Amino acid sequence: MSPSRLGTQPVGEVAEVAEGVHQLKVPIPIPLVYVSAYLVEGDDGWTLIDTGFDYGEGKAAWEAGARSLGFGLESDVSRIIVTHFHPDHLGAARWLQETSGAPVYMLESEIRNARAVWENRDTSRFVEHLVRHGMDRETTERATASMRTSLALPEKMVALEEGEELPLGPGMARVVRAPGHADHQVVLHDEGRRILFAADHVLLKITPNVGLWPETAPNPLLRYEESLRSMRDLPVELVLPGHGPIFHDLRGRVDELLAHHEERLGEMLREVEDGPRTPFEVSRKVFRYGLSIYERCFALAETLAHLDHLVLQGRAERVESEDLVRFRAS
Repeated sequence: MSPSRLGTQPVGEVAEVAEGVHQLKVPIPIPLVYVSAYLVEGDDGWTLIDTGFDYGEGKAAWEAGARSLGFGLESDVSRIIVTHFHPDHLGAARWLQETSGAPVYMLESEIRNARAVWENRDTSRFVEHLVRHGMDRETTERATASMRTSLALPEKMVALEEGEELPLGPGMARVVRAPGHADHQVVLHDEGRRILFAADHVLLKITPNVGLWPETAPNPLLRYEESLRSMRDLPVELVLPGHGPIFHDLRGRVDELLAHHEERLGEMLREVEDGPRTPFEVSRKVFRYGLSIYERCFALAETLAHLDHLVLQGRAERVESEDLVRFRAS
């Protein structure tokens, strides 16, 4: 599928991608390189959608981007919308709020989830989750030290409701819950202008990580696929994702993602046909070697979500001991 010709500016710069809608490629210190934030001009000021990490280069990009558009972060921001709790989307929200005085909007359940994850200094549950599914303890503890550090949350967070409509520039956008990559993620659908602010739900070139983490509700892959199918026929002509290229064919990309996960399920099943394997063992076979510790955690979580889905389908079964979980084909 071909990417759009829109949004081809370098990382750290801003470009208009629809009338009154600008994409800022905010640098982030992980392999994804940048997160796409969106700045929407309205009569009551600017709406910012997602924020990047609490990271010096990212903050500098925000300041330069606002200057290039002729507005001040200190005076002209009316609201900040965060699509989900991951630190590349939420991390700089407190700084932006302190700078602008604008409220931060998140799905009500995601506000609770963000507080539970980022204000909890006890990481033992996260460590034990990874170890129980086959990752060695030394690697797990190194990964936890970088992935589950505390994150300063905005002081003023306003709850969004699923199905709510928000003023967004010259139009209105409906809040659509989009579980899978994160249980409480939202996307914004501007039906009048046929624009989908897709967060990390539908990406081009890469597939969103759908993982099973300690805080994840059961069956994330099932819920992700159900959500994709429910969005497949939305009236959308422009998809503005959280990472990677902008694109236009929502239906085609949904079909590609569904096919990818069916293929991945088959790969996982083949790895457990010859006997029980831990999710970490399976992940090391299915995903490429040379991954960073950070990426190994995501590979393990995604493998676990797929094995969990195979159990739900009756194609695999869990084999549990006191301290380890394995899976085998049924």
